[in-house]
Amino acid sequence: MKKLIVFGASYFDLIKLIDAINQKEATWDLLGFLDDTPEKQGASYFEVPVLGGRDMLEKWIPEGCFVFNNVCGHWSRSEKVAEILQNHGCQFASLIHPDVDLNYVQVGESIILPQGCLVGSGAKIGNFVSARLGAIISHDAIVEDHVFIGPGVIIGSGVHLKKGAFIGAGATIMLGRTVGEGAVVGAGSVVTKDVPAFFTVVGVPAAVLKKGAA
Repeated sequence: MKKLIVFGASYFDLIKLIDAINQKEATWDLLGFLDDTPEKQGASYFEVPVLGGRDMLEKWIPEGCFVFNNVCGHWSRSEKVAEILQNHGCQFASLIHPDVDLNYVQVGESIILPQGCLVGSGAKIGNFVSARLGAIISHDAIVEDHVFIGPGVIIGSGVHLKKGAFIGAGATIMLGRTVGEGAVVGAGSVVTKDVPAFFTVVGVPAAVLKKGAA
């Protein structure tokens, strides 16, 4: 089994996902979490130890550990942590449920696709992409780096989610639409038009709630 460190002590379903992967084929030995939140360090997260903060990378990376970037939500936080990990020369892990079919799909590194995710042929998924339970990414969709896709989201065919887009739970992005860099789509929204970069849209059909940097 490969040693694994997860940066960011959150999202309990990640532990459940690792268990599912290992039940199919023994793959990951989860040694613990790293987290820069002082209150979490030295404690445990659902019985998995929080070993320290980023300073502990110097200890674990030479040990040949793989690292998963579990910092998501706002894209800038995910990107910052990714840069820290890259500067330390980390080997990145992706956590993909064994039932997720990725034939004819291009995927990057350090992505998470939990149980119930469906990905269509010809889709392209970038680096540090976080999807949640039951998300659907249809054929020929493009998902750029640091995108967050909430549970039950439907990404239509040919949709383009640009870097750092945040798609809230249960939202639908209709065929061929583009969601711009850093844009936010509220939970349950239906996007029928392109969303400009850093805009926030909500509702059915989705309308602009906020303009400017998210």
